[in-house]
Amino acid sequence: MKRLITILLTAMVMVWTVASDVVYVADDTSIFPNPERGFTDEISGKVSDSKPHLLKGNEYYFDESGERENQRLVVVLYNLYNYRTKPLSAAMLKGFGEDMQVLRDKGFKCVLRFAYSESDSKDATLSQVQEHISQLKPYLAANADVIYVLQAGFVGEWGEWYYSENFGNETQHLNSNRRGVLQALIDAVPKDRFLLVRYPLIKIEYLGDEVALTSSEAFTNTARAKIGHHNDAFLNDWGDEGTYSRDDDENNDDPVLRQFIADETLYVPNGGETNIEDSILATKNATYEKTTAAMARYHWSFCGAEYAEETTDMWRQNGTFDEINRRMGYRFQLISATLPDKANPGEKANITIRLRNTGYAPLYNERHAHLVLKKGTKQYSLQLQSDPRRWLPNGAETVINEQITLPDDIADGTYQLYLHLPDAYSSIASNPKFAIRFANQGVWNVSTGMNSLQASITIGEGGQGSEIGDAVELPATLDKSNVSEYSGDMTWYNNDFFNFGPTDAENTSRWAEWKVYLRYPGKYIISENMASVNNLGHAWKLTLTGIDNNSVSTYTSEDTWQQGQIKYDKTWDLTTMPVGVYNLRVNNIMEWAQPKLQKLTLEYDGELPSALPVIVSDKTIVVNGDITIFDITGKDVTSLNGRLARGTYVVKNGKTATKVIVQ
Repeated sequence: MKRLITILLTAMVMVWTVASDVVYVADDTSIFPNPERGFTDEISGKVSDSKPHLLKGNEYYFDESGERENQRLVVVLYNLYNYRTKPLSAAMLKGFGEDMQVLRDKGFKCVLRFAYSESDSKDATLSQVQEHISQLKPYLAANADVIYVLQAGFVGEWGEWYYSENFGNETQHLNSNRRGVLQALIDAVPKDRFLLVRYPLIKIEYLGDEVALTSSEAFTNTARAKIGHHNDAFLNDWGDEGTYSRDDDENNDDPVLRQFIADETLYVPNGGETNIEDSILATKNATYEKTTAAMARYHWSFCGAEYAEETTDMWRQNGTFDEINRRMGYRFQLISATLPDKANPGEKANITIRLRNTGYAPLYNERHAHLVLKKGTKQYSLQLQSDPRRWLPNGAETVINEQITLPDDIADGTYQLYLHLPDAYSSIASNPKFAIRFANQGVWNVSTGMNSLQASITIGEGGQGSEIGDAVELPATLDKSNVSEYSGDMTWYNNDFFNFGPTDAENTSRWAEWKVYLRYPGKYIISENMASVNNLGHAWKLTLTGIDNNSVSTYTSEDTWQQGQIKYDKTWDLTTMPVGVYNLRVNNIMEWAQPKLQKLTLEYDGELPSALPVIVSDKTIVVNGDITIFDITGKDVTSLNGRLARGTYVVKNGKTATKVIVQ
């Protein structure tokens, strides 16, 4: 890439740093997807040698619109009825691995369960179950990246440890056979994943005590730290239908067991479904207040979206559904940050980031937070010490106060700062669908999966003269191939058109943004290539904003009421804009419009300025590719009214420059 010529001016300085303190605007209303949390649907069915898949061939499921657009988690239940008396086949195991690849491709993870029946108590013997678990163990390890949690399963109808032919029906208690299944599962579950059991007494009896997991033992590889919980009778009567019962009397609702779950689930996951089918019970138990209070106390991270319909429909009607859709699991928000403006390679710098978790639950699976410095295609990621699993829920605030060390080899320049929480597995770490989005306005970059800290840092002396990376020059064609960011609700029309017009009327929030380098201030002709599928019209606003947020120019098009392919040429005056890197944002500003933008072209109006030598006190600056600094402080520069040979603007109207850096 060509290097640029940089000019530092005393009278016309481009400031490339931002204030050290940044305050962020919370987003308390939007519903959006995030990994390892939220409402789920269920995909289940019998598998066999001839039909070994549940997901492959059914990929359409993940592309459906509506509420599923905000899901990143699905319950996958394999019915092993055909293998109750024999080992799992190579075809079935291969099919399982291919199903997991579908999740990887679609940006989903699963709550995974295995069972032998969906309608009766006919499960497998202990020895057969143990053999199946042993066969599955390497496949669980190989696909741990897309497994959120493994539910104990295998025992009883639906794998819910109830109505079992081979393991007895005392659901809350362990007999020797149930203990044998649990031990095999603890051994087979990947070391960085959790095993969820249906009743709290299962864990208590397995461990032999009633001591809730504490912070000091959390996230270790002990059985106490690996066993979490699921409740498939959420909000039902009778202690959630025996979930919190201590004896055979399912009417026994033990407050000690409830507190045990409340304490445990700060460090192990909890989720499930509601099974209230009686509308009277739904009215009594599933009110907004009771539902949200229970979700918060027991730290729910996932819940069935449909079952039971009487309850979930009621939630939709009384506003509960949207509230828990936002808050189930974690919901991180930036509050404020104090960030360095300037540093040199290899130096240490202090950062402070204040955030809160307004969700019902923490983050459970291991994941690291990274401070990312990004300039075009150059990117440096610095892992922070703060553990996101310790960012506690229900409005608790966390302060990240750390000292970072900048890389010795980081190139000079001005970098935008981001907070990035990618998946811990390298197999999906680069997929933005598996990264965590913060609930703030204007921070999420859907194409990179990073959260903008709305700040920049200048490294070394090169803040104004660094390479522009993937910034495109003006004039240039701006399209999907070189877009840098766009709003999270942007969709595509015929693959390569930005769809600024959803079917509803309130469509003025969608935007696309490019990073551009303005080499020649002047007037530009704007040409657009767009389509309108109706005659509802369109009007664009283009905003050119300097990285310093001080240099701004806005162009607003005239209303156009036309259907079909639309092209027109208009002029945008950028004569007063300094040379430099800008963010160029385009958004539709007309309600009821449905425009589809393919590209914009900004062409310099007229002949480009010729390359001129610059005279400094009878000396000519020769641009020869070497780095040369000419100190012209105090010298007569009234003749400096032109451009260097590479076309970069130097000085206008004879204003005094302190030095000229030629690279």
